[in-house]
Amino acid sequence: MATISNLGIGSAGLGELYNQLEAAEKTKLTTITSQQSTYNAQLSAYGKLQSAMTTLQTATATLGKTATWNSTSISSTNTAFTATTASEASIGSFVVNVNKLAKAQALSTGSIATNTEVLGDTTGTTRTITITQPGTKDPLKVELSDTDTSLTGIASAINKANGNVTASVVKAKEGDYRLMLTSKTTGTDGEMTIDVAGDNKLQAAIGYDSKTKTGSLSVNTVAQNAVIVVNDIEIERQSNIIADALPGVTFTLKAESKADETLEVTRATDANQKAVSDWVTAYNSLQSTINSLTKYVAVDSGADGQSSSNGALVGDANVRGIQTQLRGLLTNVQAGTVQIMAQIGITQDPVRGSDGTLGNLKVDTTKLNKALTENPDAVQQYFIGDGKTTGLATQMSKTLDSMLSTSVGKEGVIQNAKDGINKTLKNLNKRYDTMEASIEATMARYKAQFSSLDVLVTKMTSTANYLTQQFSQS
Repeated sequence: MATISNLGIGSAGLGELYNQLEAAEKTKLTTITSQQSTYNAQLSAYGKLQSAMTTLQTATATLGKTATWNSTSISSTNTAFTATTASEASIGSFVVNVNKLAKAQALSTGSIATNTEVLGDTTGTTRTITITQPGTKDPLKVELSDTDTSLTGIASAINKANGNVTASVVKAKEGDYRLMLTSKTTGTDGEMTIDVAGDNKLQAAIGYDSKTKTGSLSVNTVAQNAVIVVNDIEIERQSNIIADALPGVTFTLKAESKADETLEVTRATDANQKAVSDWVTAYNSLQSTINSLTKYVAVDSGADGQSSSNGALVGDANVRGIQTQLRGLLTNVQAGTVQIMAQIGITQDPVRGSDGTLGNLKVDTTKLNKALTENPDAVQQYFIGDGKTTGLATQMSKTLDSMLSTSVGKEGVIQNAKDGINKTLKNLNKRYDTMEASIEATMARYKAQFSSLDVLVTKMTSTANYLTQQFSQS
């Protein structure tokens, strides 16, 4: 609100009265700002509730996925290889032998006296080195000037081209330098053929054909494919990482086998148990959030108002509805061997927790682990059901999806509540602006009236002073 200047000095009491009237008018704004604070607190509280519900939604969705329950792990310890699994891996035992490791081809030149000696012709033109590999779509092409044909120049140019080949200058001993070319990929698809166009001298120094095994370069490492045998079936691949031999199993080969090794693929009960534990934690966290947001603190009889420690959503029907609906799902009897949570070690605590929350979930990890080990399919059935209408995770996921929906025309209870609060806040903002303008107009009228009165009082005071002076002189 704009500041109003002081009245004149003709009547000091008028200024004080004006200030009191202004303070009284401003109390009309206080009522609105109090309401704004309340609704902003509710909006923030709904944000916290939405966050806790979203966390539970994510944990519940995980329990509702077949991949969660089909998760596997490697229980064996192997020396020639390591392995990881995905959900599509089949549980079982496999005999594995690593016969060959994949190797990358490495070629090198003969001995060169210095690494700076120009090896090509000095014709004043450029020449092009082309390196082709069966597994690389586009050949690597490198252009060199006359001064770039030293070992160092060639290596630098090849590495800058950033192809599928690395180049190094090796100093074997004083006066013995060699250029080494190594494929970045293993296997026979990485075999290199080097050809130099526009420089016969350089071609003679570094040219090589991997198909015919002819040229001036020596083979330091022969390109080799990986070969493993799984249950007497030989498998050959270009790389030491093999992801397509057994469905859902990725092998990383480390060494050639000295004896048969057994790969054991088992169900990952630890991962299943963690998924359940994460869901229980998310559910309990939501209950704690609700308890905090709806907390009620009793006040003494005759108190002017509610306690300032009350939750922002105390008495909110939406929150009560959310809590009741989710708790109700926990008691649904599911079809199958496992029908209620207690059968797999999950129960509701009838005693309030340290935060005052009632009905938190507890997990008997021993009982849950036993159920996951002895009858994992029944546990999966309890949570997933038919994936449409039955199964605890399926039912809770659909409920939470509906509650948290923000789709136009399908807004859930949270979005509807937030939209309602935002609409109210918008109206309060308009009311505040209107009221502020009204108060400013009222105070402007008061000021005009008080100013006129102040002028009148000033004149009357001046006249009285004059008459007094005249009477005193007679």
